[in-house]
Amino acid sequence: MLFNKIKICAILLCMPQLANAASDLAMDNPLRFGTRLSLNSVGEITDASWGVFASGVGVGATFSFDASYRFLPWLYLHAGVGMDYRYFVSDNQVFGLSCDGCKDAYWDGENKDYLLYLEIPLFVQAHIADIVYFETGPVFDFKLMRKSEFFLPKEHRTDKCQKDRIFGAGISVGIGHVFSFGLFVDVRLSYQLTDVVTVDKKCDCYKVSGWSSRMDKESGTESVEKLYEFNDDFAGSYFLLNKIQLGIGYWF
Repeated sequence: MLFNKIKICAILLCMPQLANAASDLAMDNPLRFGTRLSLNSVGEITDASWGVFASGVGVGATFSFDASYRFLPWLYLHAGVGMDYRYFVSDNQVFGLSCDGCKDAYWDGENKDYLLYLEIPLFVQAHIADIVYFETGPVFDFKLMRKSEFFLPKEHRTDKCQKDRIFGAGISVGIGHVFSFGLFVDVRLSYQLTDVVTVDKKCDCYKVSGWSSRMDKESGTESVEKLYEFNDDFAGSYFLLNKIQLGIGYWF
């Protein structure tokens, strides 16, 4: 009986040391896996007046599986593979001609674009006193899907001149915090370095002309004079995306 009591006391005394040893063992494992979910605001900078991303502003979300490897107590490599969803909507008002030019036509409605990308970030992450971390690095994406809804009749659309790029690359910076139980929160700002789409500017080029007419009262003939003529272009060029992400994740 006395021996059993001594053994129980010894186990109780050793429990804090065992817990510390388990914690140290976990800290000694430099590799971690986790998941992350973010809500995104996507802004576009372009010289185009309208097009496949007519408004230049969108929303979306990203869900990823992440991995982190610790090289130093304060330095990590953080990578992920995720699905990035983007949604663009815009209001447009377009004037044109119908019935082979017999009368003016007017269209008013919304363009909608739904896109899905495979996104791969590769970050270097620096921790400061277990309070906050900063990370930066390249982000690569691959287009998987696009679905578009246009209000314009097909013959009056210009999306035939604009094609999505399959591969894109950018750079991202972020700031975050990791809680002791594995939950982390972050904010990221991403800047696209490659064009979102390719554009054939000649495809949408058209001529704009101005004319004046004058009637000769004596002869009853009309003379027509061209005042100006120039080429205009609908398409423009898309340059980049700015994306702000508010994320939450967990390290297992």
